[in-house]
This record gives sequence, structure tokens and C-alpha cells, in this order.
Amino acid sequence: MQTLPDFTASDKMYFSKPGAPVRYANYDGHEGYASVTDAWQLLFRTSGSLWYPIIDQANLVLLGLVSEAETQLVLDTLAGGYAAIATSRRDLEV
Repeated sequence: MQTLPDFTASDKMYFSKPGAPVRYANYDGHEGYASVTDAWQLLFRTSGSLWYPIIDQANLVLLGLVSEAETQLVLDTLAGGYAAIATSRRDLEV
């Protein structure tokens, strides 16, 4: 089982900048979220951890914005779900 990398600043609490976009991210093989501090330092967290600074930016893959993905999920659910949307499309042959 993989564990989070040992961050050197374990004695300091980090907080993301208020209003800063939060993105889905993959850091060193871990799925989670990425954001920035007030000083624009990159932060990463998993669903079960606190925010930690990014040590090696080469191991960070930024994905989509969490807010946009959650909005799309709600809209899809209101439309009946993924299966209802996919099966309700007209089959147009070209």
C-alpha cells in the first residue's frame, strides 16, 4: 500500500488561499486535490489528509476543476443520470 511522501514541514499547518481554484490532481501516484496558498505555493491533499506543500512539481498532474466537475455531475443527475442521457440521444447516421 502506498503512503503519502514524507513532507519535511510536518510541524506547520498549510491552508489554501480563499477563493483559489481547487483541482483534481495526481501527485506521486496519489489521487487528491491541488490548490495554492496566499503566497502561491502549490499544495496537495488526499481525501484523508491535510494540505501539504508540493515538493517535486514534476510529479504533479493537474486535472479538471472540482467545482466544474461537481456542477456537471448535478446537471447529469437532474437529467436522469448518465444512462438516461446516453440512451435518449437520437441515433443520427451520416
